[in-house]
Amino acid sequence: MTSFITLKEEILDLSLCASCGLCAAVCPQGLLTMNGDSVPLPVFQGRESQAADTCGSCNLCSEVCPGYDTGVMESERRIFGRNRSEVERWTGIYLNTYQLSATDPEILGRVAAGGAGTILAITALEEKVADAVIVVGREQERPWVPKAYLADSVDRIIECAQTSYCITPNLDLLKDGRYDKIGIIGVPCQIQGIHRLLNLPEHLPSSMLADKVAFTIELGCASNTSLGGTEHLITEILGIDLADVVFMRYREGQYPGQFVVRTRQGEEYFLPFYRLVEEFKRFKTFRCLACPDWWSGLADISISDGDPNIFDSSKAGVSAKASSTVMVRTKTGADLLELALRRNAAILTDYTFENNLGLERKRQRYRSYAAKGDRRIPLAPGRDMDYSQILSDDEVIRNGIGTEQSRTTGQV
Repeated sequence: MTSFITLKEEILDLSLCASCGLCAAVCPQGLLTMNGDSVPLPVFQGRESQAADTCGSCNLCSEVCPGYDTGVMESERRIFGRNRSEVERWTGIYLNTYQLSATDPEILGRVAAGGAGTILAITALEEKVADAVIVVGREQERPWVPKAYLADSVDRIIECAQTSYCITPNLDLLKDGRYDKIGIIGVPCQIQGIHRLLNLPEHLPSSMLADKVAFTIELGCASNTSLGGTEHLITEILGIDLADVVFMRYREGQYPGQFVVRTRQGEEYFLPFYRLVEEFKRFKTFRCLACPDWWSGLADISISDGDPNIFDSSKAGVSAKASSTVMVRTKTGADLLELALRRNAAILTDYTFENNLGLERKRQRYRSYAAKGDRRIPLAPGRDMDYSQILSDDEVIRNGIGTEQSRTTGQV
């Protein structure tokens, strides 16, 4: 079977949609759009009963979808010439790992951690690596609602700096005809979708989109959250009417940051970051909870917080130097990082990555879903190492990952 019906029956009906928006970009007839629901999903523009006739033999929306088959193993063979080992199951294949901090105080004051994504995006624009970079900011009229942008200016990139803890379709922007080279900053499932696109034969209509991809940067993701989670924080926890919100950020202020809301009356409200982790548990999709990857391992560069356990740091009221963990996987990633260093945009320190609370939550959660075996879940990128027990999410958060999980060495 081909057509949108395949996507509906094998992905949407099984709650496996990652809400990345790539299907909407790749449809050669423009028949798919993302709706504006709390968890955005693709909608067929026409009568679904006639989709088989309308789509003909086209199955591109399913071919690029990372919802069930993430395509990681095929992508790894194309990128690295091999698949990851059991030891690499949760980190993927990589060249080097660093801790990075932006040198510009203004940027450090705007970002969630060390500013890796922001300075790399700025470098890509100013060094002509890309014409624009896909980033996530917020709507102007509803500043608590996330919105993806094609940023073609430094001002726009800085405006969109800081992590957005909310499901946001972004890959539908690839079809924008104004740009020939587009950099992509996204979460693992989005990067997996991009590489499924890059795996397709060049003679297909999708090659026009694939040719636009200049580089990919991914953010470590323990699980994303529906818009309902953010609105719950604002209305139920802080008691603010959404109509009164003029400013909102998830991690504002001294690292690791606080959730902050500013109202029309000029009042500011705050929540420590660890409260977000606790409250957001109620606002997850099945696809996010059953996701097999904290990093896809396919991006040119993977980044995360420099502090491997910001939940504990936030709860204890401890502040460390703001930094990002940067894992370089490809020559494209190494070249982009080198350009940033030549511009004196960052301070880089060698780093040995061992674990992260978000990764451990993802690892234990996926093992739990795999052990149940009662539902179709996304495919893992390889065999997991042997383990004797599976911890609940609450147990992982309570136990933490220890205080000596990582170490830095000399400055680069």
